[in-house]
Amino acid sequence: MITRGIAGLVLLFALVACGGSGKSGTPTPGAPAGTPSSAAVPAAKDGQNYQACVDGLCEVMIRKKAVINLKGAKFTATVADGTLKLTDSKGYISLSRNGSDVSRSGGGSAGGVAGGLAAVSWSEQGGPLHIATLTYAEGDAVIVSLTTK
Repeated sequence: MITRGIAGLVLLFALVACGGSGKSGTPTPGAPAGTPSSAAVPAAKDGQNYQACVDGLCEVMIRKKAVINLKGAKFTATVADGTLKLTDSKGYISLSRNGSDVSRSGGGSAGGVAGGLAAVSWSEQGGPLHIATLTYAEGDAVIVSLTTK
């Protein structure tokens, strides 16, 4: 009787030591090996509510395409390969993990700012200062903080 009890405990310890919790250690079908089955995508403070940007302060998730109004300045946002491109009638601002690219016309100015994966600020003559900070970029989705001063 004692021998059976000891054998049972040894078997129990062996199962625990080998990870025998009843859960499979294999990844979810379709998930690449070595990656978690549910990729942790951070949440944007304002989600995909682009109306939150109207007051000039928001953090939004953009997937593929959106129209954003920053205190009256209307931008078309497009996302591809982890790159965000904000376009208006005067040019574009582009942000990605690799940095930023700016092409503006009409006498405005643009420059880099610190923070996030990439950040840039720009303004038109006599207009407000816009700041975009990219905090997440993957595939056709980005999270960007937008501020207008």
